[in-house]
Amino acid sequence: MSSASPLWTGVSSVTLATVGTLCKVFLQVAQRRVDVQGLDEFLRLMDERKLRGGQAGGVVTVSNHISVMDDPLMWGILPVRKMLTPSDIRWGLGSHDICFTSRPRSLLFSLGQIIPTHRLHKSTTGLGGLFQPALDKSVHLLSHPVRPQWVHVFPEGRVHQHPTYQMRYFKWGVSRLILEPPIQPTVIPMFIEGFCDIMHESRGFPRFIPRTWRSVRIVFGEPIPPEVFQDLRKAWKDLCKNNGYDKIGDSNSMPEALRTGEEAVRLRIETTARVREEIVKLRRQLDWPEEEETAKLVETYKSEGMRKEGKTEQGAWEKDT
Repeated sequence: MSSASPLWTGVSSVTLATVGTLCKVFLQVAQRRVDVQGLDEFLRLMDERKLRGGQAGGVVTVSNHISVMDDPLMWGILPVRKMLTPSDIRWGLGSHDICFTSRPRSLLFSLGQIIPTHRLHKSTTGLGGLFQPALDKSVHLLSHPVRPQWVHVFPEGRVHQHPTYQMRYFKWGVSRLILEPPIQPTVIPMFIEGFCDIMHESRGFPRFIPRTWRSVRIVFGEPIPPEVFQDLRKAWKDLCKNNGYDKIGDSNSMPEALRTGEEAVRLRIETTARVREEIVKLRRQLDWPEEEETAKLVETYKSEGMRKEGKTEQGAWEKDT
């Protein structure tokens, strides 16, 4: 971002390039097979956006979440030239109680363009939930007037390792990234496979070492057509106007009607549902069986056997990240 000092930008560039290169080597040398689909189209889109500047809007990539190593490993597929420029690398959201537990860890993840995200059930500061600083910052990044950024999110909110890659319900945070920026961001669905075999939650000793000689697949879908969200964004803009709210990514000053009002809630639910359906379509194209009808419902995950970490009563393995 333009507000970062030259020193910070330089150190961040080195951090991103180093981590990215290590991930690239690990994927290319230590794994049996790495199947990447749609990367050329994605890179072309990102290069075209740079020529358009602020008028292009930001980019939101959205994927399933199947291991604690998904990010950064999945970005080892990017060309080295991209790793050298922070503005060409994603911003991600990382759990505050895992990634930001000490000054060295906080510095490392901050230099790696990870935004500290608070989980409501683990936050001791009351910063968790839909209206937390991490989501405000994400909206700001996507709304930059000169260089709108790329933000990647895992809307499931935790690792979900299901035998057939069935996904959890999606949390509503992703809806803020689509509804609130003044220029509609480009939303790109992704689907990843195999990283759960590199770091499965049932792994034994040594748990901290990623497994080798596995097969992974990373698929970039086509950008979601803008019209999929246009009616929802118009309704959100009208709602903001009717409530005298003209700020961007400022949940502290957001009127209650835009936070918890019936129409605001409806718009977030519907936006999130449409995003999830696009990833379900991508999963379907990869010949995975149809999901259970209840997989997308939050009610499915409210029982004690579904909220815990480890193996759930559904048979999937889960982990907060």
